[in-house]
Amino acid sequence: MERILSKDEIAELLSAVRDGSLASDLEPNEDYSEKPRAVSGYSLVQSKSQSGARLVNFDLLLDAFGRNLSFSLSSRLQRAVAVVRESISSMDYETLINECSHNQLYGIITLDPLKKNGLLILDPNIAFAQVEIMLGGGTAAEHELVTPNRKMSSIEINILKHVIGESCQELNKAFLNVEPLSSELVRVEVNPRLVTIVPSDTEMMVAAFKVKIGDTSGLLRLAIPYASLDPIRDKLKSELGTSALAGQWAGCFADEVEQMEVVTTSQLARIKLTVRDILDLRVGDVLSLDCKPDSTIKLLVEGHPKFAGLVGLCDGKKALRIVGRLNLRR
Repeated sequence: MERILSKDEIAELLSAVRDGSLASDLEPNEDYSEKPRAVSGYSLVQSKSQSGARLVNFDLLLDAFGRNLSFSLSSRLQRAVAVVRESISSMDYETLINECSHNQLYGIITLDPLKKNGLLILDPNIAFAQVEIMLGGGTAAEHELVTPNRKMSSIEINILKHVIGESCQELNKAFLNVEPLSSELVRVEVNPRLVTIVPSDTEMMVAAFKVKIGDTSGLLRLAIPYASLDPIRDKLKSELGTSALAGQWAGCFADEVEQMEVVTTSQLARIKLTVRDILDLRVGDVLSLDCKPDSTIKLLVEGHPKFAGLVGLCDGKKALRIVGRLNLRR
């Protein structure tokens, strides 16, 4: 560690520089220059390392949203629609908008009571496909849905408003067990410059869903600011905690299994007969079982041999007394 100059030494040094007895400039042969270094920005109001942390169990909510949306779209379009989550990523808002193509459809949604708004971004493939189906096109199996290379018109946007509105309802259902949402559609835009819901450097949670409608597929993105999800971090752990749920479900399964009804049958012996022998059977015929009257028989549970027992009577009724457990491998 270098020695720190005292107050008197600093005063003498400054006096020598003023008098000229000590040069203030570096000698030409001495190179004290440092290589330029890149300066990285740092936000004092937003820590990306904290906001970008993974939300525990949040993927369960997204998967529920995808399932709900699959049923909703299938009912509306009257054909099979699959909505499957592909990825969960973290990016700033400016990067998200730049990644989207110029023909995307942007639905601005509220997230009450959470702060700020979110986005539902529809790929032009699935956006135009839904409009064409709802207007009566693409009903034949051989008809191919074509995606125009243009922005959507006002009429087409108005048709899809109801679809995006239903998506908000399915999002509310997915969040119901964690945070009751009152998500609603604010408006739909085709120009990304008109959907500035947060500052450009805001960190966003972006969930990408693959939507498949027949042979047509595309992406649906759900974008929510991480700042909006901060209040429910603890609820995600407590309400959807894997350890707590595992113990709870294990107890429920054990209770239900104990009350489950099963079919039990007793099997005295097995014989093999040909089809001809069976057709020739008549009343009074005797079948040899090749076992003694006092031999043990098998007790089958749902068709699987589990116990050995002896046949007898109990209170005037036929009964089976279990004498051992069978260790048979299937």
